[in-house]
Amino acid sequence: MRHPLLAAAALAPALSLACSCFGPQTFCETLSPPYPEPQWWVPDNIILAVKESGVAYGADVRVVQTFSGTLVPGAVVRVWGDCGLLCRHYVDGVADGDTVLWAIQDCDLSGNGGCGTSLESPTDHQLSICGVYWLSYANGVVSGPLLTEGATESMTLAEFDTFVDGCLATSVPDPGGSDEAELLIRNDRLHLVGGAELREAEITAWDLTGRALFSVPVGPGERSWVLPARSSAVLLVELRTPDRRLVRRLLRP
Repeated sequence: MRHPLLAAAALAPALSLACSCFGPQTFCETLSPPYPEPQWWVPDNIILAVKESGVAYGADVRVVQTFSGTLVPGAVVRVWGDCGLLCRHYVDGVADGDTVLWAIQDCDLSGNGGCGTSLESPTDHQLSICGVYWLSYANGVVSGPLLTEGATESMTLAEFDTFVDGCLATSVPDPGGSDEAELLIRNDRLHLVGGAELREAEITAWDLTGRALFSVPVGPGERSWVLPARSSAVLLVELRTPDRRLVRRLLRP
């Protein structure tokens, strides 16, 4: 990883860990880390890919679909894992032809020193263990701790594409220069508190499966909305303005 942080690590399917490090325990929080320097955790590309071959402690994979980042479908990229001394996932256990869903970072070349090699290149990528960077994929369904630590939550690829877009969103700046807007749930209503008056804003909410519950424009002076009856206990809510977004995972009491 690109930052020396020690603590508990997140687990991914059928993997051994080479070290312990601090990081988010859900995929969504890995994309929007609740830390002062989130850039150390946010992946550069989120891809669905097929492993073509292995090389040393890395894997060459062909990109099938990109959910975030600049890699294009059909590109073959090298993803470095762990050699036994790094804060990365071991990737040599993936069989050739297997499909993986990885959130990868640009390679920091740490293996060139830590592994005693000179194989890693600045154009390569790496798979960190300091967060949730590896999800399960089978028959068009993505699963893993998407929003809830330790849980196995599932959604289709189409739902996952929308989900990633929401998790990567950042907070809404207050045009008035005071405190930022915030979202919370009280008495079966979604409330927008703080911040200045918002213009051209929209509120959207999803349940844990990625199913959209409602999407409404924010009218002048509007600050609360009735939640749909029998909606799930945990909601992913997005407040969107023309330039930024605020996304929160909220618990319905």
